[in-house]
Amino acid sequence: MADIRVCFTKMGKLKYISHLDLQRAIHRMLIRSGLPISHTEGFNPHPRLNIALPLSIYQEGERELFDFRVTEDVSVDVIKEKLQKSAFPEMEIVSVEIAVGKLATKRAVWRIETESELSADEIKTALDGEMIVTKRTKNGETQVDISPMVKFVSAEKQNDIMILRVELPAAGNDYLNPSYVTAFFGDKLTVLRVVRENIVF
Repeated sequence: MADIRVCFTKMGKLKYISHLDLQRAIHRMLIRSGLPISHTEGFNPHPRLNIALPLSIYQEGERELFDFRVTEDVSVDVIKEKLQKSAFPEMEIVSVEIAVGKLATKRAVWRIETESELSADEIKTALDGEMIVTKRTKNGETQVDISPMVKFVSAEKQNDIMILRVELPAAGNDYLNPSYVTAFFGDKLTVLRVVRENIVF
């Protein structure tokens, strides 16, 4: 018996499905694969599955992760081949490996593609100061400075598209959605695409 970690893409049309729908789709994929998969116990057993970090609808992911368990010895190459054959359209199995440790995420790197009149230097300067946004909580809305949580990675213009990369916290309750970063800029940015490039442990 071994825990398996799968890295996959959630790109293109897959950005329109919710986290719950993704979970159901992966369940079906695991069953279709014919692999010896560990199931939960009880009245309605289903494959044991742990997806690292939910993606909001309309967001894409280049290196998403999930863990599951096999009950027999199967090589990671065979697992990858069977999963890719069973995967749904536009989902690519990037890699498969034996899982080491739990899926305890810490931070995530995001690519935000926008149309903007701001220069790369102006964006970097804005991210260096206070970033006051309206954040939704269980108790309502509150004004929060998110700047301590935002690590600037890069900003560059490619064919009139401004590409902004930031690293944000992604650990349980300490999670910042990139929508707050774009909200800070208001109408100075028109968001075209939001992609999670990597998850950091």
